[in-house]
Amino acid sequence: MSIAPVTDLRDARGVRDARAASSAEHLPVDLIEDLPNAVTDDTAPRRGLGDSFDRVQSSLQAWLRTWQPQRLPAFTPVRDVAPAGDRGTSGLKSSASAPDGAVRVTASLYDPPTRGDGPLSWSRNWASVAVLPPARESGRLFYRFRVSSRLVLDGQADLSLVSTSVNFGLVADAAKASPFDAPGFQTPILRPLVGVACRADQDASASQVFEGSIAVRQGETPAMAFVVGTEVLFENGWVRVHEGSSTWIGPVEPGATGTVEFRYAPTALLRVLGHLD
Repeated sequence: MSIAPVTDLRDARGVRDARAASSAEHLPVDLIEDLPNAVTDDTAPRRGLGDSFDRVQSSLQAWLRTWQPQRLPAFTPVRDVAPAGDRGTSGLKSSASAPDGAVRVTASLYDPPTRGDGPLSWSRNWASVAVLPPARESGRLFYRFRVSSRLVLDGQADLSLVSTSVNFGLVADAAKASPFDAPGFQTPILRPLVGVACRADQDASASQVFEGSIAVRQGETPAMAFVVGTEVLFENGWVRVHEGSSTWIGPVEPGATGTVEFRYAPTALLRVLGHLD
């Protein structure tokens, strides 16, 4: 007896695949002939097909839509810079703070034409810190919020400019670091309104959404810090910053201000999503 040599490994694979295909294509005619006729009285639905994908899909969609709200504590005044003659009694006033994510500012300033010492400037800042619930699992913290600002102004001066700003810091664990020391905190994430002139019936608004994430370990307590600022620069004349002027933090979707949104994504979920890419 002689054995024919296989000259190519691909030939062996081809033979094996052909046999498998032949087996798969073989129809069990005897079993098919024993199936009941379609006109039988057995109308009960078949069981045991397994769970459908609907539950997985609906759970994922619900999870994607769900963000946890986190209220911001009331903003606290932290910095007040004014011309030397007015130091200690800033021309920039703010109403009583409330836990609504807003800082409301008013001002009534006058610079006599005879002063002649150059522009005058005022600058004030307010801060708020939000500590989030501890992470139940290691993974990433995702967050989002909206920054909005409005200036209602009036005035007549050779120079009159009003600006707003927002600084933001985030750390993974408030027990180990302060969000005020977070990298990049010293640079505003946004200057919503820059150099708005104080002219009659001036009303300017701006809004922008921010989203991001940070890696967290199980048990860590993330913290967010916000600093809101308002600056006035003018010379030779008068300016007024009317009620309605404010900067505020709020959710991405329309709703009550004073809330940022967050969600945790565990490492296991992120690993699965990475395999899907």
